[in-house]
Amino acid sequence: MNSDGLLSNLNPSQQAAVSSFADTLAILAGPGSGKTHTLTSRTAWLLAQGLQPWNIIVATFTVKAAREMKERIGKLLGNGLESKLILGTFHSIARRYLARYGHLIGIKKDFGIADTADSLAIIKRICKRHHFIIDPKVARSRISGRKARAEQKHEENKSGAKTVDAQEFEICCVEYEAALQRSNLLDYDDLLLRCVDLLRNHPSCVSNVEAVLIDEFQDTNIVQFDLMRLFAAEKKRITIVGDPDQSIYGFRAAEIKNYKRMLRQYPDTVTIALEENYRSSGAILHMALSVIQQDDSRVAKSLTATHMVGTRPVLRRLAGAYKEAEWIVTEIQRCMGMTGGLMDLNDIAILLRSASLSRLIETALGRAGIAYRMVGGLRFYDRLEIKTILDYLRVINQPDSNDALARIINTPSRRIGDTTIKSLLEEADQAKTTLWSLVLGIVKDTRKSTTKIQKATAHGLTKLVDLILTARKKLSAPPQERISTVKLINFVLEKTNYEQWLEERQGDVHKARWDNVQELITQANDFQDLLSSGYEDEALPEIDGLTQDEDEDHLSRFLANVALASSEAKTQDEGVPTAQVTISTIHAAKGLEWPVVFIPATYQGSIPHSRAEDTNEERRLLYVAMTRAKALLYMSYPLKNSQGEQTILSPFLAPPGLAPLIDMRGPALGPSTVQSVSQILRRSCPSLASISESRSLIRSPEDDLFPVDGEDGDNVESRWKYGQTAGNPTHTTGQQPVKRRKIELGRSASNLEERSERNWKPSYATTMDRASSFTSTTIPGNTEFVNVRANLQVLQQQSVNTAAASKIENETVARKPPPQKPHVKKAKALEGQGTLFGFLGKPEPAKEPPLPSSRAPTASNETKTNPYTQITPSSFNRPRPNPTQKDITGIDPSLANRHVGPSAGHRPYQKLPPEEQSRNDYVFLSSPPQKPNPPLPEEAAVPEKPPSLTSNPAPLPLVRAATTFHSTTVSELGTGTAKKTYGVQRKMDGWSSKHRQAFRPPTMRRPG
Repeated sequence: MNSDGLLSNLNPSQQAAVSSFADTLAILAGPGSGKTHTLTSRTAWLLAQGLQPWNIIVATFTVKAAREMKERIGKLLGNGLESKLILGTFHSIARRYLARYGHLIGIKKDFGIADTADSLAIIKRICKRHHFIIDPKVARSRISGRKARAEQKHEENKSGAKTVDAQEFEICCVEYEAALQRSNLLDYDDLLLRCVDLLRNHPSCVSNVEAVLIDEFQDTNIVQFDLMRLFAAEKKRITIVGDPDQSIYGFRAAEIKNYKRMLRQYPDTVTIALEENYRSSGAILHMALSVIQQDDSRVAKSLTATHMVGTRPVLRRLAGAYKEAEWIVTEIQRCMGMTGGLMDLNDIAILLRSASLSRLIETALGRAGIAYRMVGGLRFYDRLEIKTILDYLRVINQPDSNDALARIINTPSRRIGDTTIKSLLEEADQAKTTLWSLVLGIVKDTRKSTTKIQKATAHGLTKLVDLILTARKKLSAPPQERISTVKLINFVLEKTNYEQWLEERQGDVHKARWDNVQELITQANDFQDLLSSGYEDEALPEIDGLTQDEDEDHLSRFLANVALASSEAKTQDEGVPTAQVTISTIHAAKGLEWPVVFIPATYQGSIPHSRAEDTNEERRLLYVAMTRAKALLYMSYPLKNSQGEQTILSPFLAPPGLAPLIDMRGPALGPSTVQSVSQILRRSCPSLASISESRSLIRSPEDDLFPVDGEDGDNVESRWKYGQTAGNPTHTTGQQPVKRRKIELGRSASNLEERSERNWKPSYATTMDRASSFTSTTIPGNTEFVNVRANLQVLQQQSVNTAAASKIENETVARKPPPQKPHVKKAKALEGQGTLFGFLGKPEPAKEPPLPSSRAPTASNETKTNPYTQITPSSFNRPRPNPTQKDITGIDPSLANRHVGPSAGHRPYQKLPPEEQSRNDYVFLSSPPQKPNPPLPEEAAVPEKPPSLTSNPAPLPLVRAATTFHSTTVSELGTGTAKKTYGVQRKMDGWSSKHRQAFRPPTMRRPG
């Protein structure tokens, strides 16, 4: 294809970027502006100008991007030149140069690549050997960060002023590098650093390079920036494509300042901005730009939508994280039902700032029967059955790989225990040798080991050494007799009885695991066929005066490709086109797009994250998430997070100027909206009949199931449901165990307030507002002691108050009054206040209905829902007053039939008959009005035995008086059988009770 043909499908700004003759070109490509298409066309245009493909380096950040670019170039040119490009990720290109020219800087041939697991295992052994307190994961991250910033690998501890942590870290660095060198390994960061060393000392290695093109330039770190300069040192022809607004990998040492650094080092750089967005609707794009433009330090540029305005983004406020998850499910169902088949589940994504936020959402989707997939799940090459085979191949190829050998030394079982393996590793480290050298010496009896080796262990080591040596002999045979990678894998499977081991270890799922093994064999066979056919994607041009190492064998190249591959997570149903909602972190979603995007948890502490150091990068992260959406964008935040903590809206979405750009509830999704969505997606609009049919299947056509203000309250029943994991095996992260939990009494009130998201502030007084005028039980942790005498006085005063209240009520309601006790003087009871009789188990004095309240309930109180409406645990399952017959004074009538329940994590209590009582009943820290008992008859029957405080308790009120989970004397008296005592029985009513007992003549029990 000629140059004119390459430019025909480009807009003016893309044409200018592709055909620019500038030596250094910076293409600023916003989201959805055709970045990949432009870079691909630029590469093809350079080839059309006469540049040789083997003199062009194209560096990407992912294997997927490199593969996609190679395919696009092949379609544009159609002559096979794309296979001759030096195209790949930074790490793969660096490895290619080290494999050819590494001997110039002392790197041994056939070096291995230490993955993350290998690096962590080495550091763990170092920390354990020296008894370091530093976290191995933190140390590994710090080592990687130091290398990515091109800092000195380690510093000599010349000063005694360093902290213990710093000293331990320096020792870790030194010994970590020594361990890698002994095993002939390079970690991922070393690939880049050593390549920089190579090109600085031997720049002639890249003297042939005529052009360098870099994708996702905003995500490069300092070492990658240096690599770019060294690659282009001869011709200084560089093209970079990136968007500073999408720089979100600061935690990987990505440098957003690299763009300005490039402008300083290459002052003649020409900058071209791609400002036409082909992805998102106008409303979504306008909102996203309003967010990113809050950063005053950004490079000034804009985006223009090519689609219609569409519907405004939604910013939904929910009561809590549980409600937020439920709302997302209902909106997904509504989007599917209201669009008549225009979209399926594959068109919907839920993007999270942190992976831990997925727990509640996964549970809600699982309960609703909505299929979903997690982006960034367990990768194919990280699965146990695959990684074990790869470790065998790595040891056969490079026996000095300590950690790979340690993982297979007893897999399958060779009767070599973990203690023995650890001891051998420590012995090898202390001797400054490799584990393979130590084991080989033990088997050949040429080395005396300090580790005690049993006879069975020695036999197992002998079998392993025999397998490795035999395989290496087959691999080093003459070319015509050399074993292929596929045959080598089959040899290992046969010698280890691998399929039988999988069946014994994995049980019912061993067939799926064995299928994965067969998939690995297929990949190895395809790779082998590709190389046998003459395909060569790692060849470098010959440079005069430089010698290249010989071609690597097929096994080394296969293992290198596996180590550098970023394989997509494969689902169990791979190959079956099942529609699924995508759940992903925002970082993993970069470069992807969906018609519908949900961004939950947009509150302070989530985005921006509470541990984030760069607020501007957090803003860019939200910008990236918003620009993944094509037609519909939903953002939401709970008033309380999953831990019950109050939240506030993200400051990125709080500015008043954003209010006109967003809606507070989901779009109506009428016929006109469906039509606009179909136009944005470039899909056929469904017929009215299909839309009508699908709408009949949804619960509500509008987003009206949750209050717009979010003040609905977080239903406790939903907390119970989310605590159940049945049917959702992925529900693990941060989940509370489903068991009875102890309550911290010192935090009872605050916890109750946190867990009950009340949406009303009553205009009338409540018992909690009158803290000085109600009583409560003394609980552990209370500093005030109430003795028996004081408690008796309270009891008598409550009896007097109750009797006085009954007298007043009798004057307004014609009803037969209960019998009055002549020796007690009645007084008016506190309004709405009960007595201690119900708590202690004695019948509550009857109380007449009060006068109807003159205060009419407000509309807001009538329409809003109490968060505990649906909960009926047995401890609160008492007969309740009929609201049509009696109005409880001091309580909002709309809440008269509501009651509180226990916190999340408990299973719902089974509903019991009202008359059954539980000894473990508990209540909350308030004492609202008691439920009246039916009036006593005129003449109560004389009991057969003196009344005691252990008689059957009276029915409890709507909300019971305060108590505690701890066993107390008073609580036992009120809820269960009295504790047996010796001597005179103790009673709360003192000696006066004996005067109310019927006379019973003394009796004598005679023997026989």
